Amino acid sequence: MSNIKILITYHDEHKVLKSDILTPIQTGCANAERLFDGMLRDDDGENISAENPKYNELSAQYWAWKNYDKLGNPDYIGFMHYRRHFLFDDKKKRPTEKWLPASSWYAFDKINDDYLEFLADDKIEQAVKGFDCIVPKAYDYTNYMHKNLIEDYKNLFAQKIDHFHLMLDTVKEMFPDYADTAEEVRNGHIKYIANMFIMQKAMFDEYCNFLFKIEKRVDEKIDSEFFNSYEMRFLGFLGEILLTVFIIQKYKEKNT
Repeated sequence: MSNIKILITYHDEHKVLKSDILTPIQTGCANAERLFDGMLRDDDGENISAENPKYNELSAQYWAWKNYDKLGNPDYIGFMHYRRHFLFDDKKKRPTEKWLPASSWYAFDKINDDYLEFLADDKIEQAVKGFDCIVPKAYDYTNYMHKNLIEDYKNLFAQKIDHFHLMLDTVKEMFPDYADTAEEVRNGHIKYIANMFIMQKAMFDEYCNFLFKIEKRVDEKIDSEFFNSYEMRFLGFLGEILLTVFIIQKYKEKNT
């Protein structure tokens, strides 16, 4: 068995990716009309599955944090989505079409045998070895005609810019060592998108302690009782900002 586990989140039924490393998990199981065969569930053990409409794929990250032994205590833990993946083979050809302009996010037509070579276990092990953390390349939102993350967040469908500022203020309140980085992100124009990463176990524990303490506090400060289904996703969107704050902070600490 590999010492790496990458959980792939599923909320609806799609092609299931599964190997010694790739580990499918159904999210929002506490509210699901049906449960999928052959995958983990985010309501097994200590969990926030019932809060999945707010947390989105982060409910799988919380589950892994609190039930790590059920994964076999791997040295590395990672997260992808059923339709957003890391590409672990640098030699294979990518398509020309991009998901975002001037980005490293490629748009593929379908998942077939050729595509699955990007996700082979041996390629993953080679890519991860020796690193503390792997994240998608930070996206520069000036390429998306937004001068900074404030402008970008204002343009997110059904999301409120007040929540963006509240979350960063909460970072400063609860983790004062992160205050300068929070302000840098607030006024900056790069973001680590999609809540995707692969981290060593100790870093993952540190990140989850940071992430879920802040998310819980922010949730307590926001009255979401009458939010529609898309407005309700605010904690998932804010998670991308928190990942950005955390990664930039870790870069600073490593280079100090």
